[in-house]
This record gives sequence, structure tokens and C-alpha cells, in this order.
Amino acid sequence: MSETSDLESVKRALAQAVEEAAGAAELARLLTDYQRRLDDAARSEADALTRMREAEARARTAERQNTQLGKQLAEQRYQTEVANWKLASVQESRWLKLGDALHTKNPGTVAKTLKEPVKKPPAPKRSDFGPEPSAVPETPAAVAPDPRAPQASAPMADGFEVPKGPLARPYLTVAAIVDRQTEAMLRYEWRQVTNFGPENWAAMLDQHQPHLLFVESVQPGPRQGNGGRWLEALAGETRALRDLVEACRKRGVKTVFWHSGGSVSRAVLAAEHFEYVLTTTEARVREWRAALRHDRVGVLPLAVQPRVHNPIPAVGGRTSDVFTLGAVVLPAPARPSDAAAAEPDQDQTQVPAGAAPKNGAANGAADGAPRPQGADSSHGGRGWQPLPGQDDDKTSYDDVLTAYRRAGLVVAVADVDARVVAEIAACATPVLRLAAGVKPEVTVAQAEALLSDAGGLDREAHLGWRRTVPVTSLLDPVFDVVGLPNVRNTGTVSVIAAVNGAAELEHLLDQIARQIHVPGQLVIVAEGVDAVLVEKSARQILTPLQTVAAVLQDIVVRVADVPMTRGAALDRALRLAEGDYVAVFDPRDVYGQHYLSDLVRYFGSSDAEIVGKASFYAYLPEAGATLLRQPGAEHRFLPEIGGGTLLGRRQALTDLGFADVSDEWDEVLMRQCRADGVRVYSGDRYSYICVRESAVGRLLGSARLQGYFPAEPVALI
Repeated sequence: MSETSDLESVKRALAQAVEEAAGAAELARLLTDYQRRLDDAARSEADALTRMREAEARARTAERQNTQLGKQLAEQRYQTEVANWKLASVQESRWLKLGDALHTKNPGTVAKTLKEPVKKPPAPKRSDFGPEPSAVPETPAAVAPDPRAPQASAPMADGFEVPKGPLARPYLTVAAIVDRQTEAMLRYEWRQVTNFGPENWAAMLDQHQPHLLFVESVQPGPRQGNGGRWLEALAGETRALRDLVEACRKRGVKTVFWHSGGSVSRAVLAAEHFEYVLTTTEARVREWRAALRHDRVGVLPLAVQPRVHNPIPAVGGRTSDVFTLGAVVLPAPARPSDAAAAEPDQDQTQVPAGAAPKNGAANGAADGAPRPQGADSSHGGRGWQPLPGQDDDKTSYDDVLTAYRRAGLVVAVADVDARVVAEIAACATPVLRLAAGVKPEVTVAQAEALLSDAGGLDREAHLGWRRTVPVTSLLDPVFDVVGLPNVRNTGTVSVIAAVNGAAELEHLLDQIARQIHVPGQLVIVAEGVDAVLVEKSARQILTPLQTVAAVLQDIVVRVADVPMTRGAALDRALRLAEGDYVAVFDPRDVYGQHYLSDLVRYFGSSDAEIVGKASFYAYLPEAGATLLRQPGAEHRFLPEIGGGTLLGRRQALTDLGFADVSDEWDEVLMRQCRADGVRVYSGDRYSYICVRESAVGRLLGSARLQGYFPAEPVALI
């Protein structure tokens, strides 16, 4: 029996090995075929580029010839102007006028002509006309074939700059006394007026007629707002703020005081004059109700503004440097010159908030005191430096936002400002929060462990971004309490899909049912399935969503009478969609529970018409291989994304339409976007897996093999 079981196990092992070898051979064959097609495409691209450059060279030659002809024409105009000047000079000659006067037979006219001064126009200058350039021969242009695949598409815009709009509530005008961070957080929520002070607030009320006065507990320092003109009034030293609130009350303007930080007892002097008071936590609410002796106190948590705090990279990308937030204690870098003479109190270094390197620190302190490390500090071969904008550092807030996007990792102590940590996380920068009493060696070891795992660091950065909360929805309860209208577009999503068979239908409904962001409408164009069965199955699986969120209320099913391509079916479904956004779900692929919620957030941080994923994981079941397509093509404006990841504004997609093709409809759509100037944004690579039986079409383009394993544990976070 044992020999039989051993024989069976050997047979199974051999069969498994043969199957894996067959899968590897198939993948090798696919890669070889792809390399051949890539070489052909490279030669075709080189030929096209050669013809393009030759055309550009001919265009430049023609332009130079036109310039030369223009200068020749200018010379002719100059000569004509000289001739006209000579003629005018002769006509203005005194002797010519004397002859005309003699013919009048009037002696008085002759005398007047002799006394009249001669007026000649100024002669033209040749310097006003450029010299004639020499002829430039046409230069030939040639391009050698480059068989290498592109690593990522060229971005349309790769830099970060603070955008100008749009506004969530453009009908609302708010006079605000806030710091720079809050001004950036709220500038896209309403029409915000901040350029006023104690000397001109009355003129501001007459000119802008605000609906709300929003005042924050601004603290003195580099981030103070309104030019620091309200600091004395906020401290109760002048009556300017009290007079402003009283004038607003007489005009019917609502007044709100937001305690975003600092001592409650210090802020009470200013807050007691306002109708409503907001604070950041429920615990602070109890403190404020006890201090003010009324219940007009609510919560406005610290939040981020997606238009400002987002993963869009700065020019140049990230570095591998580590930035410290707060007084992070680090071990002193070892130096051969004084390693033998090191004292016990020289074994650790403190990086204070906002500290800069000192000359004495660079050369060592004679008294053995801890050395503050600056940008030249190195631990584990990396630069460690304080994050700009801390304490009294007067770095502008725009530069601080750029620094958030530069860091490879931010190490923060436990008691740092949670608002700053949230802003850094919203920029997709990983943050290492240190517990109290962590040893310096442990701090460096933890940071190096994170930085050594690039994939894990990216996942932690994405999860940190996902945990941040945009401010727009947090303001809705405030308007309800204050009594101001709150009308804004919440952005409903319609999911469209083309289904072929019952298996694809069941898989599609499972992917939609797991979404945290529940769509408002589902449109299915089915083939090979009865329409009644499709709608019954959809309602059976998706009914629990209505009981939880009461959002998915519309299910539209159409069955194709004749065979249709996937593009034609999606185009028919698009015409039936009614949501503000339209998401394309491919019934063959796998979608994580945060897929829709993540993509919808990118519309809040960019002005794109279409968002999706150019970089994503792909799984080939036959070969058992997982690929990462276009690594590095994340958080960029790109000319193409995967069709199964598409989420676009309905009007933009309706204007473009879907081509009547099966597997390349998304490629045709992206070509139309490039031709029409439609901006397409590529988000993260997570929460989606493209599943194909074989590597077809563009799937292997710029792809990197991750290994022979399913992609679910890697991608669906």
C-alpha cells in the first residue's frame, strides 16, 4: 500500500511539474511572440518617426525660406519708402513752392513763401529692417529602430500646482479669518473672502455681502492668516472682532467660530460673541458647552482638501530621504575620527522640529551635547532632515505642500499635530508614527525596514491616503445647524456592463455587491441570457445593498436581439445611464471593495473628465502568472488607461461614445480623448485585477512579471 501511495504521489508531483512547465512554456511563447511584435512595432514606429522628422525638417526649411522672402520684401518696402521720402522732400522744397507762388501773380504770396520754413519728413533708416539671412540647406533626419518597450506613457502634466477651482458651493460667500492651512482647506468649498482687517471690514461687508462669517482660533506664527491683522482682536486686546460680529448680526449674517487648536480658556474671549461654536472632537464639545453655558456647539473635525492635498506628484518625483516631524531622537552617525572617544551622552541625536544644521553640529560639539541633525545627516545611507514648515520655520505653505510630495518617508513623534499628519498622508506619503519612549536605534531600524520594501511602502501610503477624510462632506451638518442652504452635486454613479452568459452575469453581480461606494444605477446589456433572469438575479444579489444604503434603486437590463461587440453593447448601455459618472465594469475582471470609492475621490483632486488605471495587476490563469502593467504610471495625467477601469463624466463619455469593436474599444476611446483634448487621469494600481486567459492585445505592453501566483493578496487592498 505504501509503495502504491508513493507511486501515486510521484505521479501527481510529475503531473503538477508538467503542468507548471507547460504554463511556463506557454508564457515563454507568449513573451517571444510579444517580443517579435514589439520589434515590428518598433521598426514601424521608427519609420513613422523618421518621416515625421523629415516633414518637420522640410517645414523648418520652408519657414526659413519664408523668413528670407519676408526680409527681401522688407528691403523693397524700405527702398520704396526712400523714394517716397525723396519725392516728398522735393515737393516741400522752397524753390518748387516759389515757382508755384509766381504763377499766382500775387507778390504777397511770393514773400510769404520765401519766409516760410521748409518742413521735410525724416528720412527712413535701414536699421529698421533686418538683414537678409543666408539660405540654409535642408538637413536629413533618420531614426534607428528601438525595440525597447516604453516603461510608462509620457504624462500630459507631471507637476503639482495649487489649482484654482471649481467650488463646491459657488452660491455661498463666506468672510473668513483663518490661517493658511484652513484657507487652503476651505477655498474650494465656497466663495471665500480673506483680504480684510480691522480697518476695512465695513467696506468688505458692503462690497461682498457675505452669508457667513467664519473665524478660526488663529495662532501667531508663519501660518497666521489675513496678514496677522486679527491676532490682537482674537486675543481680546481690541474690540475689532466684537464690532465685526455685532455688525454681522445686524445684517443677518451668520457667525461661526471654529476652535481648531490651542487652549479653550484663551479662545473663549473671542468665541463667546459668536452664534455658533465648532470644535474638532466630541470631547472638546463638552468643554466648550461648560465654558459658554449654551448648547450651540458642534463638531467640525480636522480634514483635508483633495484639491490641495492629493497624490499628484511634484516635479522631479520623490526622493529616498526621510523627513522628521517633531523632536525625533536619532543615533548619532558614526565617525571614524572620534569613534574611540565617543561619550555615552554622544550616542544619540535629536532632530528638533524645524531645526537647521549648524556649523558646530557638523564638526562635533566640544562639550558632548547632542548634535541637531540637518539635511546632511545620514542614517542607513539615507538623508534625514526636518520637515519644512515646523515651529518658527517661515517656509511658504506652497513649498511645504511640495515637500510633502518629496519625502520617501516621514517619521513623526506621537504628539505631533494630527492635521499635518493627515495632510501628509493625503499626499500619499507614508508616515511612521513613533510610540513614546522608542529608542533611536529602533526608529532607524523601523524606517529602513519600511524603505527596503518598496511594494509594502506603496501599499501603506495608499492605505494612509484612503483613511483621510475630505472636508466637503463634513461641512454638510454645519450648514444644517447654522440654517444656510447646502446644495451641491454628490456625484451619483451608474455602472454599465456588457455580459455574455450566465457565468459572467453572476461574477459581475458579485463584484458590484462588494463595493463600499454603492452605485445609484446598474445598466446591463446581456447576450445569451434571458432578460427576466438577468433582472431577477441582479435584484436577488443586490437587494441587501438597498437595505443598507438605500442607493441602488435602478436596475436596467437590455438583451441583444443580434450578436453585438463589447463596444457596441457598452455604447448602448451608456445611452441608458443617468448618473453623473459612468463606470465600466468588465464581467471577466475582479474588483476590490474600495474600487469605486477610490476612483470617485480622484475627481475631487483633479480636473480630469475620465479617471482609471494605466498601471494595474493582470492575472493569467493558464500560466498562473501575475503581471504588473505599466509600473510607475500612477497618479498622472496619461493618454491611455485600461478599459475595465474606466470611470468618466457621463456627458464627456456620451460625446465620445464607444467604438463598435470587441476588445480594442478602449484603445479607440483613448485615441479620441487625445484628439479632442479630453484629460485622462491614471490613479492607483490597487483594488482591480485584469483576468485574461492569455496575454492578448496591449496586456503585455510595458508589463513586469510579478511571479507565478494569484494577484488577489497583492492588489485587492
